[in-house]
Amino acid sequence: MLQSAQLSTDVAPEETADKTADRRIARRSEELHLRNFDVSREHTLTVRVSDDDGLVFANRYYLTPGKTVSELGRIPPGEYEVRVELDGRRQQTATCEIGERPSKTALVEVGNGTVSLTEGLYR
Repeated sequence: MLQSAQLSTDVAPEETADKTADRRIARRSEELHLRNFDVSREHTLTVRVSDDDGLVFANRYYLTPGKTVSELGRIPPGEYEVRVELDGRRQQTATCEIGERPSKTALVEVGNGTVSLTEGLYR
């Protein structure tokens, strides 16, 4: 008598659902991610995002020690000039491709009196 074959998988159904959810989340990565690594100093950060047609997004942030801020759904996918100004003194400008993946997020990090601006959450 033939026995019915049973499919064997190494992944439990709930793990598959988790991976599907992770892919959906990864497609919705924020456009801007700002971090203040200073543990005792607050900072004011001004961000301006422009394309060939002009200003697309601008905002000023007050970052308390250790604070992280994200912007999601505010900037359409594309290539932009991103300019950040820390406490009205230090500036950084970079060309960033902004999109739906974490690698297409403009990352602004503040700490020790400096500001850095890079493309991508994971380097």
